[in-house]
Amino acid sequence: MLTDLAEGLAVSGTAVTVLTGRLGYLGGETAVPSEEQYKGVTVRRVWSTRFGRQSALGRLFDYLSFYLSSVWAAVQTRDVDCVVVLSDPPILSVQAVLLGRLKGWKTVCWLQDVFPEIAVRADTLREGLRARLLRWAANWSLRSSDRVIVVGRCMERCLLAFGLQRDRVVLIPNWADGDHLTPVASEDNWFRKQHGLEGQIVVMYSGNLGVVHETEALIPLIHYLRGMREVCFLFVGEGQGKTRLQNWAFQEKLESVRFLGYQNKEDLRYSLSAGDIHLVTLRSKMEGLSVPSKVYGIMAVGRPAVFIGPDGSEVASLVRESGCGEVFSPQESEKAALAILHLVQDYRRRENLGSAGRRYFESFLDKRCAIQRFRAVFQDMMAEI
Repeated sequence: MLTDLAEGLAVSGTAVTVLTGRLGYLGGETAVPSEEQYKGVTVRRVWSTRFGRQSALGRLFDYLSFYLSSVWAAVQTRDVDCVVVLSDPPILSVQAVLLGRLKGWKTVCWLQDVFPEIAVRADTLREGLRARLLRWAANWSLRSSDRVIVVGRCMERCLLAFGLQRDRVVLIPNWADGDHLTPVASEDNWFRKQHGLEGQIVVMYSGNLGVVHETEALIPLIHYLRGMREVCFLFVGEGQGKTRLQNWAFQEKLESVRFLGYQNKEDLRYSLSAGDIHLVTLRSKMEGLSVPSKVYGIMAVGRPAVFIGPDGSEVASLVRESGCGEVFSPQESEKAALAILHLVQDYRRRENLGSAGRRYFESFLDKRCAIQRFRAVFQDMMAEI
């Protein structure tokens, strides 16, 4: 997302500098230069420790060292009008706001997750003094930002309930690159051939299956359909939920449930198109705190989506408004399984749902739409100076 935004702004003549770390998503320092020009964007990679995501303490050291390095790099950056800060690492918005006040910059906080609420509800952070201090710091930074970008209407409602001013909260949904992510027919898809998926109906979950995603509801769903030999459940990605499902599938000796790691970005249109039906999940208590971005890629490649999660979430609204699939609560695993069964048996309905999703995506969720919305936000803020 950040890469798309930076490139899109640079194309329009905006001078963009990105301060980022050197760690890959799964940890470990990547072999990249400390500074480079990339498609008109200045990229500066600051030092941090590199313990990765394997332990909470290591992750804390990674965050703290990145905070210090990024502050130093930001202070040295000249001719800044506006700073956009992401919600990961957590509480980075605090130092962004403080620097903004010191240097006279406008500050935009771009929320993908609402911290620390998401950590408390995921039981990775206990409710107590530390949580209260983090909550106070996060809320102060959000209230002090010039704009707060949220990625879903459910998140907008959540922040307004926290007391943020309505005129500072801007809804800009996440997106996908519709030029890159296009539908690929099964007969032309090397990914299906390479992984032995020809002649099967692939029910795919693609992306992270982590603490915010509904994993337990998938077990009875898969169990209900286990007798259908033509159906393959394929999980592509990583996360705690993947380990849980792998152990369960091994114990149950389910050969129809398969797992792959993350795919290269350039192969994503093929891997996503390999799914005939896609699963998207969210835990009910995560409504308003996170929006699974995998739904945008699914819509881009024209595949139907079955969402299992809270009815008031952004994904539920998107699936209904676009007509790209069906929505079920985490308690409705059997109903979701029946819906998948009907889709397995009805090729034309799968095509119609997928086409509806692609049309909606092109009108509202393509990369171009999002970058235009961001430009409008920046123009409004600059007019306030």
